[in-house]
Amino acid sequence: MTSLSPISAATSLMVRPAVAPPATLTGEANVSAIRPSSTVSLGNPAADVQSQTYSQRGLLPGQEPALAWENTANDAVTRAMTTNFGASSPTFRFAGLGATLISQFARSGADISQSVLDSTAAKAANPGELKVEQNLLHSKADNQISLSIKTASGKTVTFSLASQEDGLGVQAKVEGGDLSAAELKEIAKLGEAFQGAIDGLTAKPPKLELSKLTQFDTSVLSSVDLSGKLKVQGGQNLTLAFHADSQSRSTRMSGPAGEVNVSVDLKNTAILGGARQQAQALKSYLAQFDKAQARGNANAELMAIFKDAFTAMNSNYAQGAKVPEALTRNPTDQGMLTGLADFKASISQAIDSPNKMRPAEVDSFDYKISQKTRMSGSGVLDRNVNQVQQSSLSASYHQDMQGSRSPAFGTDPKTQNYLYVQINDKASSSASIGYKDGLLNNASVTQTASQNTRTQKFVMGKLVDDKTVPKEATIKRDYLVLLEFAARESKKSKDALEVSTLKDALENMHQSVMLQDDPDALTA
Repeated sequence: MTSLSPISAATSLMVRPAVAPPATLTGEANVSAIRPSSTVSLGNPAADVQSQTYSQRGLLPGQEPALAWENTANDAVTRAMTTNFGASSPTFRFAGLGATLISQFARSGADISQSVLDSTAAKAANPGELKVEQNLLHSKADNQISLSIKTASGKTVTFSLASQEDGLGVQAKVEGGDLSAAELKEIAKLGEAFQGAIDGLTAKPPKLELSKLTQFDTSVLSSVDLSGKLKVQGGQNLTLAFHADSQSRSTRMSGPAGEVNVSVDLKNTAILGGARQQAQALKSYLAQFDKAQARGNANAELMAIFKDAFTAMNSNYAQGAKVPEALTRNPTDQGMLTGLADFKASISQAIDSPNKMRPAEVDSFDYKISQKTRMSGSGVLDRNVNQVQQSSLSASYHQDMQGSRSPAFGTDPKTQNYLYVQINDKASSSASIGYKDGLLNNASVTQTASQNTRTQKFVMGKLVDDKTVPKEATIKRDYLVLLEFAARESKKSKDALEVSTLKDALENMHQSVMLQDDPDALTA
């Protein structure tokens, strides 16, 4: 494709000849197609021969391809669009464009609207028709990604990218008044985060790069929302909805492979632990997800997206927020909690029926996990805290006789030798802390885990074995003595909690609080 550049009309266009680049055109009506240098008339007068003559490409005048730009400009956004328009996929069409759009906007705070359409000379010369196409590109394109930012003062800024086979467009709009220098500065910091999210969403396979979008000053910006819709293989849509503010965060991604949902409640800041404790909790949860994926034979790419979303939503908790009088700020109490904010998360894989001879047997994976903390009591001296973690896994899948991979099914009975596995698991962990008259009177953790595995064996399409293996375990641990000892030692010396044996005991206590979904590991 030849080099593209918008020209001097308010709505401008460029005609693309078959061989050489065109000269610059000026004016809305100044549209020309490639025509022969001379014509010959035999018999009848050549009253309008030129308008009837085909071009070198076999097209009548007005049918020649033309690039129609929405506005004349030679700014950074337009130059980026010029470079990207020749790409065939959003992966490359949106490359660097989100960061460039925010950077240009942040310098002035003025609205931006630019688009380029692969049109025809005749259509491009019709301002009304072209305007309709431009509006449809901005609002109804196959591929759209937008970032909406609300400021603490009540203004809203929206950045949007749009792409389809014959067009590329961007917009930046502000509502509610002019932005202050501090607001523009904070918005500018999100340029790299916006581009990272775009690059992740348009990658193959897609990834979620959202953690940097949670890192904003909540005293200047009140919320950030990211939404995306991409046309993917088979004409299906991949959609993303992300939200973050000082009180909550959420991510939902849906596509051909399945759906991921993660929501986090940030209102109860009293239960948040330190950075090290949070990192340990995240590590524990990610290990749980890996085990669930292996046990339920989940789609690896979808699980990677789920892990990305869970990590992003539970990282970079807002700092400096005003913390209310906490019911639990004793460092030993903190060890009884995960250190993470309360959350709900789920991953649901698209159901598949690979064996057409037995369509009722489906491949599926549905996993849910949550944490909920409840506090009660009259104050610091009399308080009760209960934190409950729960998970459930329901899955089914096909394997070959060796249990190593999915079988290749067909109508021949010889292809009907396989195992069909159904999984049904549940787990919970409940940590309780209680104080009466300022004295610790309860510190315990109760955990349960159950696994149910049904394996059916088929030979030549006939069921020859049907086995169900149940496992279940419950355990309760009392940490009252340990925590009382830790409290006494901490009163003796500020360094007492650093004594290796006591420190290790408290860290082991925290690890044992984390959800455990394997009955064998729970009782080990």
